[in-house]
Amino acid sequence: MLRDELNNKAKAVFLGVALGDALGATTEFMTPGEIKSKYRVHKKIRGGGWLGLKAGHVTDDTEMSLAIAHALVDAGQWDLKGIADNFIDWMRSKPIDIGSTVRKGIRTYMQQGMLEMPRNDWDAGNGAAMRMAPVALFTLGDDKLLRKCTLEQARLTHHHPLSDAACITLGRMTQAAMLGADRFQLHAMARELIAEHPNFKFNNYKGYASGYIVETLQTVFHYFFATSSFEDCLVGVVNQGGDADTTGAIAGMLAGAFYGFEQLPKAWLKKLNKEVRIEIEQVTERLVDICPWVAQDAHIQELSGNLWEYYNQGYVVAITTNGKVSRSGNNVMARGTAKQAAERFPDLPQLLGEKINSCGNHVHELPNRLVSFPVEHTPYEVPDLKLIEQSSRELRELTDARGWEKVIVPRPGCGGGGLSWGDVRPLLAPHFDERFRIIKAAS
Repeated sequence: MLRDELNNKAKAVFLGVALGDALGATTEFMTPGEIKSKYRVHKKIRGGGWLGLKAGHVTDDTEMSLAIAHALVDAGQWDLKGIADNFIDWMRSKPIDIGSTVRKGIRTYMQQGMLEMPRNDWDAGNGAAMRMAPVALFTLGDDKLLRKCTLEQARLTHHHPLSDAACITLGRMTQAAMLGADRFQLHAMARELIAEHPNFKFNNYKGYASGYIVETLQTVFHYFFATSSFEDCLVGVVNQGGDADTTGAIAGMLAGAFYGFEQLPKAWLKKLNKEVRIEIEQVTERLVDICPWVAQDAHIQELSGNLWEYYNQGYVVAITTNGKVSRSGNNVMARGTAKQAAERFPDLPQLLGEKINSCGNHVHELPNRLVSFPVEHTPYEVPDLKLIEQSSRELRELTDARGWEKVIVPRPGCGGGGLSWGDVRPLLAPHFDERFRIIKAAS
């Protein structure tokens, strides 16, 4: 992913939180019937609500997210104590709203120095999930770090398995959406949460949108998967009322990651408190600077455009292939870069078929500055992550042996293969150095 593209997605994530917060504050604690009676459809950032908020101003959802973000960029690393100290400063600033569970957690840290609340059956609220945006951005590219940081920040105030699971899933879905996961891949991630905790099932959505984390995620998932734009998703969520600022903030985070900055309604951005918007944009860029994904960029460089234009510039081109050889002895090169290569070099399917029959489904040097890069065993299977990792290692070894200086590789297994680039990229990072380029699209 190009850095500008990544920055825009990250900005959409955090601004999505603020927009959902500001939009939902108006309808917080209202019923859908009350909202319909007063607004027909609430779809403008107009302020008001039970807090009497000024139009475009935000509440604890955005403010606590910013408190986490500032602690991380100030430290340049994960800093749980810094986060807790920022929460104290925020609480002492007399915020317009603060949840009882959050207040209890912060006061416990103030009085006892505890950075983790004991498990509590009453802690299954949405107060930890609402502040996941900076954690998702800070840990982008490292799933183990995401899990660690998620649980630590959550348990400062909320310690319950449903809250824990929801926060981890939201973090993973947000990151996957940022990196190009499609709706089906994201739905599969939601189903994994449901398989572990069936309470979150949302296929027969009943319209409850309280601060209970289960109802919060049911509302967010229902509208995220049932709509086709950032605006429609958030309008649907906040018109359910209930804990609308938080359901709106969480929906904004996920939808922002999926749809990107260009899909954020301009009228809403214009209405958002200018100081909040500037603060978010500045701190988001600094969060991205220190995330693992960007650290890996020192080795993996990404390009966009036409693969064959880079071939004409002298690059060795890796073509994503499979291990299937037909009865005639030809490798099946029926789609993607393999098909393009076969059309340009008609003898290629036979040459690769011979190499596969002789040496197996591995990286093979081919004529015309081409090299095979197996991603699947047959064209009828989904790409295999273990095979992709093997191919990355073999391509690096072949590059070392041949002394190649410029090698370009299409995102293996992504695009038509259906894999998430977020899952594939970490497999390449240990093997690819400055000689390698990844191209987003082979067209």
